[in-house]
Amino acid sequence: MKRILIVFGLLLLMGASLFGQQTRVTGTVTDASDGSTLPGVSVAIRGTTQGTVTDINGRYEISVQPDAVLVFSFIGMTTQEVQVQGRSVINVALVPEMVGLEEVIVSGLAAATPRTKLAVSIERVGEERISTVPARSASGALQGKVSGVTVMNPTGEPGGSSTILVRGATQIAGSQNPLIIVDGAILEGTLADINVNDIESLEVVKGASASAMFGSRAGNGVIVITTKRGKGARDGVFNISVRNEFGMNQIAKKYDLNQSHAYVLADDWQNFSEFTKYAGVTYPAGYAGGPGFSGSRIIKESNYMDNPYARVFDHQADMFPGNSFYTNYVALSGSQGRTNFFTSFENFHEGGLLFGTDGYDRNSFRVNVDHRFSDKLSLNASNLYVRSHTQNPGGDSKYNGGVFFNLLLMTPDVNLNLENPDGQPHLFIPDPWEATTENPLYNLYKQQNLNERSRLIGAYNLKYDIASFLNVEAKYAYENSRTDVTQYNPYDTYQRAGSAAVYSEGYLYKFNSKIFSQTAQATVNFDQTFGLFNTRAKFSYLVEDFRYDAFSSSGSKFSVAELPTFNAISPANKTSSSSQEKILAENLFGILYVDYRDKYIFDGMIRRDGSSLFGENERYKNYFRVSGAWRISQDIDIPGIDELKIRSAYGTAGQRPHLFSMQYEVMGLVGGTPSSKFQLGNKNLKPSKSTEMEVGLNVDFLRKFRFEAVYSITNTDDQFLNVPLASHLGGWSYQWQNAGALEAKVIEASLGAIVIDRSDFNWNMNLVFDKAVTKITRLDVPAYQTGPQGQEADKVFYIKEGEYFGVIYGNDWVRTLEQMARQLPSGTTIADYVINSDGYVIRKGTEGTVNELPFKVLDENGNVAYTKIGNTQPDFKMGLSNSLTFKGFGLYMLWEWKNGGDVYNRSAQWLTRDDRHGMMDMAGKPENEKKTIQYFKAFYDVNNVNSFWIEDASFLKLREVALYYDMPREMFANFAKGTFKGIRIGVVGRNLLTISNYTGYDPEVQTTEGTQFFAYDFMGYPNYRTFSASLELKF
Repeated sequence: MKRILIVFGLLLLMGASLFGQQTRVTGTVTDASDGSTLPGVSVAIRGTTQGTVTDINGRYEISVQPDAVLVFSFIGMTTQEVQVQGRSVINVALVPEMVGLEEVIVSGLAAATPRTKLAVSIERVGEERISTVPARSASGALQGKVSGVTVMNPTGEPGGSSTILVRGATQIAGSQNPLIIVDGAILEGTLADINVNDIESLEVVKGASASAMFGSRAGNGVIVITTKRGKGARDGVFNISVRNEFGMNQIAKKYDLNQSHAYVLADDWQNFSEFTKYAGVTYPAGYAGGPGFSGSRIIKESNYMDNPYARVFDHQADMFPGNSFYTNYVALSGSQGRTNFFTSFENFHEGGLLFGTDGYDRNSFRVNVDHRFSDKLSLNASNLYVRSHTQNPGGDSKYNGGVFFNLLLMTPDVNLNLENPDGQPHLFIPDPWEATTENPLYNLYKQQNLNERSRLIGAYNLKYDIASFLNVEAKYAYENSRTDVTQYNPYDTYQRAGSAAVYSEGYLYKFNSKIFSQTAQATVNFDQTFGLFNTRAKFSYLVEDFRYDAFSSSGSKFSVAELPTFNAISPANKTSSSSQEKILAENLFGILYVDYRDKYIFDGMIRRDGSSLFGENERYKNYFRVSGAWRISQDIDIPGIDELKIRSAYGTAGQRPHLFSMQYEVMGLVGGTPSSKFQLGNKNLKPSKSTEMEVGLNVDFLRKFRFEAVYSITNTDDQFLNVPLASHLGGWSYQWQNAGALEAKVIEASLGAIVIDRSDFNWNMNLVFDKAVTKITRLDVPAYQTGPQGQEADKVFYIKEGEYFGVIYGNDWVRTLEQMARQLPSGTTIADYVINSDGYVIRKGTEGTVNELPFKVLDENGNVAYTKIGNTQPDFKMGLSNSLTFKGFGLYMLWEWKNGGDVYNRSAQWLTRDDRHGMMDMAGKPENEKKTIQYFKAFYDVNNVNSFWIEDASFLKLREVALYYDMPREMFANFAKGTFKGIRIGVVGRNLLTISNYTGYDPEVQTTEGTQFFAYDFMGYPNYRTFSASLELKF
């Protein structure tokens, strides 16, 4: 911090001799299409925070330096920059923009730059594209709207974090999530807590070339969020906006489960309605379900699962009743003298789907203030306080009886609402025929899993204009967050003891973490025109300080019931742990932008990063960018072409090691004494480095259409891999090394259009497309299996040099007679085999019998082949949004299409193990189409990874839809003395429709945050749809 204050002080002294005589400029701004005056036009001095707006007659007045450049901007008009050149009167005619507002981009550049002058890929999503259907989270606001960006939720769990992928993969072992910056503050926590209603714009800085300015944290791209402020309001005028939305959540699709069984029924089974009576089983008098019988069920001779149950419950309806969704939002903004402000409050509730859980609640309070101390000195302050509460599903992990696991495996005739012997609701073991399942409703009712989080985020920018062409800035930003997690099972919580239910005697777990991160930055900005050359430059020094402190404790078996404290647990049954991290970094960069006559554009920058996360011998790394563009349409007049530009960029960015411990030795401790060696340190550990080349084409034509196409190649070297070590290396098991490389080739395209533009009817359309292919080009370790959760059963993905990233390897099944001919068992001929109705080779004459079994593909040695069976990377993705307005009515729709990309459906595989998969239900099928239990169990294959469970995850989704009505002002002009400025009522739908052949809840699945390439479905919280109504008032 001392360094920054010194630099800032010197810069102020430098400016003392550079002040110049100011000139007062007046003028009128008109609409070039009809000559009418334009009130409310922003008139700003380029490179400063100074500015004004035109009055009701389109007039303005402003004091400037004689060599200043004025920037005139207005919604729906092309932004114009005009050199003052000593003039006192400047009248401007703004030209209507052919496709909406001429966008000005600020992120990753030397200065704010019109979209037409960009030489790199940065895309802006403004408030107008996100306010009609505010997403549940800030990340969701990007879904389907930006080419090259994929947003996915690991599960539908309320308050969960989304995974954001910008272009292709850059990390083999680590998160693909981009760097997130909110009002200048680097976000260390989840994006789920950011209120979408506060957002003015999101800027997506794509790829290494565009994000080079952010250095070693930007290898995955950057998303810069700018929140609303009070700028643009007339002096003394205050605006109030109130928005309320209320709706309900509903499961979009239920799992297709088996409603039949293969057991012999008792002769009098139809006389019993409270349970299914089987032959071979003796029931006590008055039996109504649960344990207490003797004997065993008998499988039918046919082995077909086509016998009915005495009754069938819809367990999924009990589990997913659907909960409410609502948001209450109020914002106040305005301008008073030299001060602009924006403040807001939000009360947000996302109840999710589950029985007995509250879901996610959030309260946020924001205060943004901009103050001009003088014409040269200004301060921008952004402040956000958020408090959230999440109640997650109870129950153990999905591998040990989680609630979704228990739900799907439960036999359909089991009543989940029977009482336990002690009077507790939801009989703990309602299904006596299942050896592992528990009542999911009981676990949701009894077990507590709470997460409470508070965050304070602030960003402050002090700016001093030394001259019209030179200013200095001092920035400080921080995030202070605390997370508290409590898991509590009371003393009388049931657990399994074999087939019996006994009290667990309780369990308590508490976790607390604190994060404090801060950054300080000093910047010099230069903006000057030399003849026909426009020049902008920035030089900046940034320091970062990150601190993390965590403590956890757990214990079981309370000595006193109803006393949920660690004091009531024996020391022998308690464990605790703690951890601390402190990470420091310093960064220095400079960037230069030059254009000649607005036609030929050059942009170059260099950055040097130092971080304590880098190995001791690799503490500093350099990053750079060079880019250029030619606005052909400024040189050549092409009929129908409004803007034609070609551009190219080449640059580098990096990704820091994601764990502080990766460069150091890690040992196990027993009683505070080192006892075992785990990880060998690495002083040479470097950040991964992404090097990207991209070329792009931008065409605006016929004053209605805007097209962009980009092709990029990114090579990310020095991948972080935890490499197994040979035993002779001191007994250490692993070491983090830079041991691999990825290559991503990406094609992006977008088309925006004003389809119809009339006084009473407008139709705007936006189409985005992308195709990304990522390969592992280098791997310095032997090929290995991996999975999303680190469990051995999850290791369905294969990391191998030369392979696509995200491929699935396992066993395949013989599907053609040609394949079978290559691996005929001795004593058989190909005439002994046929292809069955499912497309698999079987022995001739066995179809529909217990002997109908598929064959696995063998290798050249006669062993079961281990081969590629799937690829999670999609062929392409598309998003289509349409916005239509007609006389106050509006309709908005967003569709998203993903073509290709596989998912490994482990849920379906486990359901087959327990005879619960819907494909096993043979009731109502013709006899010649029925399959036996043994046939399906062959594909279950004791959880071995095989191609039967590979499913195409293609989908077409209606992501968002809204129908609204803006009431004419004359309808309420006399109401409440004209207080209201606008009233909008509407209905909103989210995730309403999914068209897909995927058999699970939703084809958008992943089991790990941070990566979309391990598409693996295993008993997760399903995504859901929301129907709601909204009311928005403006005062």
